[in-house]
Amino acid sequence: MRVFVSEFVCGGGWPEASLETSLAREGQAMLAALIEDITTIPGCDVVTTWDSRLGQCPARDCDVRMVDSAVDELAQFRELIRDSDAVWVIAPESNAELLKRALLFRLVNDTEPPRSSPRRFLGASDRAIMLASDKLPLAAWLRERSIPTPETLPFNPADRQSEVHWPGPTVIKRRDGAGSQDMFLVRDGFDLWNARHELGRLHEPETFIQQPFIAGKALSVTMLIGEDGSVIEIFPVAEQHLSEDGHFKYRGGRILADISPESAHAVQQLAEQACGAVPGLTGYVGCDLVLPDNRPVEPILIEINPRLTSSYLGYRQLTDDNIPARLLHANTPALRWKSEAVTFTV
Repeated sequence: MRVFVSEFVCGGGWPEASLETSLAREGQAMLAALIEDITTIPGCDVVTTWDSRLGQCPARDCDVRMVDSAVDELAQFRELIRDSDAVWVIAPESNAELLKRALLFRLVNDTEPPRSSPRRFLGASDRAIMLASDKLPLAAWLRERSIPTPETLPFNPADRQSEVHWPGPTVIKRRDGAGSQDMFLVRDGFDLWNARHELGRLHEPETFIQQPFIAGKALSVTMLIGEDGSVIEIFPVAEQHLSEDGHFKYRGGRILADISPESAHAVQQLAEQACGAVPGLTGYVGCDLVLPDNRPVEPILIEINPRLTSSYLGYRQLTDDNIPARLLHANTPALRWKSEAVTFTV
């Protein structure tokens, strides 16, 4: 089986001049780890692309296609879809990059002659990616289905008359943000002014939302979901390490999370319920949640990430089994998790 692993930022799709971003750092780590794991699966070989501005690709034992521009990367992306049996895309939801990649796979696959073994897109459907990538309609969708998630409202940083909706601390962030992009904790008038100033010069006004800040432990949990929508695996709960500067920058985490078994069970149940409420959500899916300080067995879902997440770096340390094999081969046994916690950084 030939598997094309495409990481958008480090693979050459990033259109901006600078690659010194948290997305690039996390993307490089995820790409190298995923390729290393897939290449150890019997019968699998991997091909990927790599931005020549980053020097030598850290991935080993795979076919690496160096690219010199975003235009070159797009051409390679199309070609490698045609030449592969399975495609695993790692891309941010911002600017609809993940959705664009999924749609391009469908387009290329549908225009190619039929194969005896159809190409597989190891990810969610277009509709599921579209819903999960936009935090404003996703919150409304989940709340309509009685899934606990914060009330979410639009925020226009260009409108000097608009105020935050809640009397307490508020989080302002991008509707389609990934990797803690452009997040601001607003506690007072100065924080609000700063958020407006920074966000107003970066993006279009309608691309932001506001949510009440929930004091508690930041957690995540991963699920593997089959193409028929059945749950293949629910991973142990991970604890997120975030910066304390009001921007929630992701620093890595700890798995197993330092919470009670009752809380861990509640978190896993909520993640499964939320993912089940989004039709077409398949593949490797990560859920971000908060366990409130005042309600430690009543987690709140913050967002759904329909893609590989940085916590993969910790999960692969927590098991001696091969995580991607559980998606690629239906007869792979369930993952066995170690009892001692691991920590990881990005």
